[in-house]
Amino acid sequence: MAALPALPAIPASAQYSGSQSSSSEIPKLQETAPDAAADGVPRCFSAVQMATLAKLADTIAPKLGERPGALEAGVPEFLDFLVGASGTERQTLYRNGLDRLNNEARTRFGKSFAALGPEETKPLLAPLTQAWTYGGPRDPYARFLSDARDDIIQATASSREYARVMSRRSRSAGGMNFYWLPLD
Repeated sequence: MAALPALPAIPASAQYSGSQSSSSEIPKLQETAPDAAADGVPRCFSAVQMATLAKLADTIAPKLGERPGALEAGVPEFLDFLVGASGTERQTLYRNGLDRLNNEARTRFGKSFAALGPEETKPLLAPLTQAWTYGGPRDPYARFLSDARDDIIQATASSREYARVMSRRSRSAGGMNFYWLPLD
């Protein structure tokens, strides 16, 4: 049986002396409240697609009085995460839909969808005014707009910001905690 190698001796300055060191040796660190979540980097969408999604989200679920809208609830960032974690069919639907929305805006108005005013966005979102059908729209662009609308409204109403505001208005509104949290 081989002998274990000898460990080096611990210097006297590093040994525990049993007494507390003086408070002047301990650095004072300023305490700050942590952020709920850090600013994220887009995972699924390009910068242009994120700007288009943000404008679409703000158009579909704007801030109403003290009730937060999609932008205040962080919906574009959440949908970037959600769609990025979804299957390729959903990712393709969103990417192609955002690209088409932006291209339609450039063709009709000569500027990106994110730069459009409220009246200019209406004709581009006309497929949302079609009557509901059981199977949903057959046109991929109309299906994208329908799915995006549903996702934006659900993510806004399920957000922590929305629950916080609504719980001040009604005792039962914030009790279910359906909002999403970062995974970090």
